[in-house]
Amino acid sequence: MDSPESCAVLEPEAVIPTGPLAGSALAPFAAWLGIAVREADLGRSMLVMTASARLANRRGVIHGGAIATLMDSSMAIATRTIESGLETSGTVDLNIHFIAPGRGDLTARAEVKHAGGSIAFCQCEVRDEAGTLVATAMSSFKLRRPKSSPAGPE
Repeated sequence: MDSPESCAVLEPEAVIPTGPLAGSALAPFAAWLGIAVREADLGRSMLVMTASARLANRRGVIHGGAIATLMDSSMAIATRTIESGLETSGTVDLNIHFIAPGRGDLTARAEVKHAGGSIAFCQCEVRDEAGTLVATAMSSFKLRRPKSSPAGPE
């Protein structure tokens, strides 16, 4: 079994470069897959996953698990942009429809459709470089809002 030291991320930490989440970390697994955030603001996001041999399945197209991670990451980031300090406690569900093989660099566009007190609902689509629809998804996320501190006398 690997020790915690052998699992340490050796690459520089990837960060979200734009919008209200600018400077916050991208999940190491998403960064390892070659996912980068291009846009993230107002309940929307656009992420790109650069094609590489390590993402391929046996048929030489992008593995569905990598596409699922791209979509999940895109929807989670879109959700975090709807309110300052908002975090997700995790994906509650993720429903994906694979429509065409993923070839080349893939772009995910996600949008929050509704955010309630504790759950947000999102939609996402992934397209390849030619604009072909590769997959669609719907997901819900458990929300974690910052606790307000009681104002006391100074």
